[in-house]
Amino acid sequence: MLCDMATTTTTREFIRHFARLKKAAANGDEVIVRDRKGQAYVFRAKDAGPSLAAQLTDLCGALRTGAPIKNLGGFGHNRT
Repeated sequence: MLCDMATTTTTREFIRHFARLKKAAANGDEVIVRDRKGQAYVFRAKDAGPSLAAQLTDLCGALRTGAPIKNLGGFGHNRT
């Protein structure tokens, strides 16, 4: 996928391939969507959202279930 370049598409293709074009916009690309009348719309990410790691860190320990929080201590080659 090309980064930092405008991608031009039709509204129909934009709807069909929204997930791919959304990723392109999140990576810094501008997606120009043209309708049947020739009107152009620019689709780009406003700002970067929180990463998955940041979202999971916020959730860790946020809910009190009474069960201890699991970790990977003791697994792998350094097991004691």
